[in-house]
Amino acid sequence: MTDPTDNGWPDKYSDPRDRPHPSVLRVTVESFDEMREDTLDTVSALSEGEEQAAVVSFPTVGELRKILTDRRLELLQTLMETEGAAESITALAEDLDRDYRTVHDDVSLLADYGLLFVIEEGKAKRPYLPYERIHLDVELVGVRGGEEEAPA
Repeated sequence: MTDPTDNGWPDKYSDPRDRPHPSVLRVTVESFDEMREDTLDTVSALSEGEEQAAVVSFPTVGELRKILTDRRLELLQTLMETEGAAESITALAEDLDRDYRTVHDDVSLLADYGLLFVIEEGKAKRPYLPYERIHLDVELVGVRGGEEEAPA
């Protein structure tokens, strides 16, 4: 069984601020097969020394919209404007003029989906967003009469 504190990073990268991060986080909507293919392409490009965006994928537009609400996008934007890190969740809630509990819940959810990191410093939890930009990559395709939908 995997240790729940094991995040797969070597000890020298246990703090997310010490990890190498690309400047862009790309958020996509794609099927598992598309995500797998993109991952293989990314590994190939990285092995050739090309910088690639970090990618978080959702299976449907509905799932993406459920997680990336206007309030959570505002939270991410605020973190980017504070050089990627807030002093604490309390300070972030004050910056957003929102209730601590809802901001805490939003930070936890975004961290669970890999959209930001939470750094524990003593009793404080610091939301951390290492990216300079977030690129939302959502393609909507209609199905025309007589055409079959592409398999997912």
